Amino acid sequence: MSADSPSGIVSLADTVSELLYAVCGWLLIAVGLLATVTGIANLADAGLVASSLLPSLFVFGFAFLLIVFGVFVNPRFRRRLERRHGLAQFGRVRSVDQRTVKPAENCREQCVSCQRRLEKGLVRRYREEFAIAGVPLYTHSEGYNHYCLECASSELLGESTTDVDGSDDHHSRRSEDERLFDRQ
Repeated sequence: MSADSPSGIVSLADTVSELLYAVCGWLLIAVGLLATVTGIANLADAGLVASSLLPSLFVFGFAFLLIVFGVFVNPRFRRRLERRHGLAQFGRVRSVDQRTVKPAENCREQCVSCQRRLEKGLVRRYREEFAIAGVPLYTHSEGYNHYCLECASSELLGESTTDVDGSDDHHSRRSEDERLFDRQ
């Protein structure tokens, strides 16, 4: 077990905590919706009389706060809000996230460019989602591309990884760099 990975009991506590936050979030949303229905029923029974308008507005405000807190407490909604796009985004939205892969992760994937086994490098996750006002509601498709360190750095730096004859040269580049270092 590496120093970065949590122990089994910590992992279990994180899972239970996320479950309890989800239950609490859904309960807050349900109570908020129930309060909204109560406020609407109160307005429908009393009409637009000033004496019943103020308590109904208080109930609507309280219901709004409960729903907002429920959304922010629920981990599922929180993750969606963290992935939000611009407010003008409606409909299908494409996005790409990337993160680095460290040798301690024991990644078993292959580089999509050179087909070598990946020890360290870059992982790109691409998504196509349906969003309203920038908040993703539904994910249509999601996929991952893994790149070894050499392919990722050559792509990010804009260097070509192929010779004019089409052969892959990033594996031989290291030996050329070593020879240049030896000459100095």
